[in-house]
Amino acid sequence: MSRCLPVLLLVALACLARFGSALPFDAQAELKKAQTTLEELKAERRVMNERLEVAEMQLKRVRDTPKVAFAASLGGNGLVKTTNGNKDLLYKDVLTNVGGAYNKETGEFTAPIRGVYYIRFTANAPTDFTMSAVLYKNDAEIQLIAHEQPSGSGSDTASNGAAFLLQKGDKLKMVLWHNTQIWDNSNHHSTFSGFLLFPMVDEPLTNLSVEDQLKDLKESLVQVQTENSGVKARLEATEKELKAIRDEPKVAFAASLGGDGLQKTTNGNTNLIYKDVLTNIGQAYNSETGVFTAPVNGVYYIRFTANAPTDFTMSAVLYKNDAEIQLIAHEQPSGSGSDTASNGAALQLQAGDRLSMKLWHNTQIWDNSNHHSTFSGFLIFPM
Repeated sequence: MSRCLPVLLLVALACLARFGSALPFDAQAELKKAQTTLEELKAERRVMNERLEVAEMQLKRVRDTPKVAFAASLGGNGLVKTTNGNKDLLYKDVLTNVGGAYNKETGEFTAPIRGVYYIRFTANAPTDFTMSAVLYKNDAEIQLIAHEQPSGSGSDTASNGAAFLLQKGDKLKMVLWHNTQIWDNSNHHSTFSGFLLFPMVDEPLTNLSVEDQLKDLKESLVQVQTENSGVKARLEATEKELKAIRDEPKVAFAASLGGDGLQKTTNGNTNLIYKDVLTNIGQAYNSETGVFTAPVNGVYYIRFTANAPTDFTMSAVLYKNDAEIQLIAHEQPSGSGSDTASNGAALQLQAGDRLSMKLWHNTQIWDNSNHHSTFSGFLIFPM
């Protein structure tokens, strides 16, 4: 018995040494593993929160940026003329007014937000009297002008346009100067148009104290620890919506008639086919038919320029779906020489709407490889 006791004691001590130290060792390893996993999860959550914050800020900016585009013509049927001081021009025939920033009762466009806007106007009138169309900002500053001195019999078209940085509330209007005239009818010869290119929103300044930053950091850490899988769902939904916005179709085209000489018709209207394609992003323009087909609902900026000798009437007429006249450039004969006229506007189109150019009966147009007579456009924004 006395012999067995030391042996048993040795066995017991060995067991204690083995099993007694293994349990604390395994618990510490599991604790360290859990702490590592927790830190990884926190880091992952922080990354997701940062991405979510950026994505939601970008999405908010996109959502908060208004869609702004307008186009209007003087309309009526004949001259607007003043010999008694300047006269405000009221463009009554509204073709487009997305965002409602143009007021046809006052003829004023009011910038809804601070941003860069593209503004353009076209004026037509007989050439027996001075023609004008003058763009004013806030009733005071002249921004752009189209002004033609008399040149005998006939008619003429002039246009101007530029990108402007406008403050929220800035007003733009067109004015007819003293002793000048302008002309229009239902075919939209004299137009006033514009759209928002991009907003210019100042970022709020942040000047937080160390205590405020520490407080924000602690609050962020608490939020990281308490948020659940909803963060990931919000992030995925936000980034999906942003991707859809970024994946909106890119549409732009430009083409010229090309050839080398006149196109003239004395036997009814004829379709103009702009064969020399300069740009066709999105493949919405067909150079075989001369037709641009809107791929999506949206507002498109469309512009065309026509050149021809001045010994015969010149025309270039924009039609929608072969039926509705949208814009026109039309010049009466005015002797020897040549002339160029253009027109353009922001037009709201539905997917599938077709735009084409026509040469009217008893008119002509001219071009060569230098691209004098062109037809172009691009998608401003989808609707």
